[in-house]
Amino acid sequence: MLKNVTALFALMAFVAACDRSKPELEKSLKQIQAISAEKDSLLKDVMQTSQFIADVNTQIAEVRSRNAGKPVQGANGEMESSQTPAQLRETIKNKIKELTDRLNESESRLAASRKRVQDMTANNSSLTTQLAQYDSTIKAFTSIIENQKVEISALTEQLAAAKAENTTLKQEKAVLTTEKTQLSTEKTALTTERNTVYYVFGTKEELIQRKIIEQKGGILGLGKSQVPARDLNPADFLAMDKTKMSELAFPKGDKTYRIISLQDVSSLETQPDKNGRIKGGLKITNAEKFWAASKFLIVMEQ
Repeated sequence: MLKNVTALFALMAFVAACDRSKPELEKSLKQIQAISAEKDSLLKDVMQTSQFIADVNTQIAEVRSRNAGKPVQGANGEMESSQTPAQLRETIKNKIKELTDRLNESESRLAASRKRVQDMTANNSSLTTQLAQYDSTIKAFTSIIENQKVEISALTEQLAAAKAENTTLKQEKAVLTTEKTQLSTEKTALTTERNTVYYVFGTKEELIQRKIIEQKGGILGLGKSQVPARDLNPADFLAMDKTKMSELAFPKGDKTYRIISLQDVSSLETQPDKNGRIKGGLKITNAEKFWAASKFLIVMEQ
C-alpha cells in the first residue's frame, strides 16, 4: 500500500513538472521556428541577388552582341528586347545600382537578424547550439555577399568596356559608311564613264573645220582619205549611254553616210555597202563589240 501511494505521488510530481515545462517547450519551439524563418529569409535574399547578377551578366552579353550586330536569343526561344545598346546599358546601369543597394540592405539585415537571434537565445542555454549554427550561416551569407560585391565590380567594368566597344564600333561604322558612300559614288561615276560614248554627224567640210577628222594620203591633193583626228574633244560630240541607246537615226533620211571612226560595223543590223555607205540610220546589235575600238563615233555625210 505504501509503495502504491509513493508511486502515485511520483507520477503526480512528474505530471506537474511536465505542465510547468510545457510553456517553456512551446517558447523554445517558437524560437527555433523563428531562427529557421530568419535563415530561410536570408537564403531567399541571397538567391534573388545571385539570380539578379546572372540576369545582368546576360544583358551585358546582349549589349556586346548587339554591338557586334549579332542577334541574341532570349528565354523561351524569344529574341531579346528591341532596346538599342545605349538603352540596354542604361537599364543595366540602373540594375547594378539596385544590386548595390540590395547588398547594402542585405548586410544590414544580416546584422539585425543576428541580434534578434542572439536576443532569443540569451536566456536559453539549450538554444546555444542553434545560435552557433546560425552564426555559421551568417558567415556563409557574408562570404557570398562579399563575392557578389566583387561580381558587381566586375559587372561595372564590363559595362564600361561594352560602352567603350560601342563607341569604337560607332566610329568604325561611321568610317565604313563614309567609305561605302564614297565607293558607291566612285562606282557610279566609273560605270557612267564606261558606258558613256560619243557620236557626231556632219559633212566632210564641217568635220574638218571642227578638227574632228583629218585628211591623210593622196597625191597632189587627190585621193586623200578621212581619218579621226588625234585629239578628240567630247565637247564636240553628243553623249549617249551605250547600254540604253542602240539606234541612231541620220539627220537626213535621203542621204547616205559613211563611218569614219574605228567602230566594228559587223555589230550593225544593216551592214554598209561595198563602198562603206549606209542609209537611214544605225541599229547596234552588240554594243560592247561595236564600241570596243573607240568610244567616239564619227559619221560623215556623203
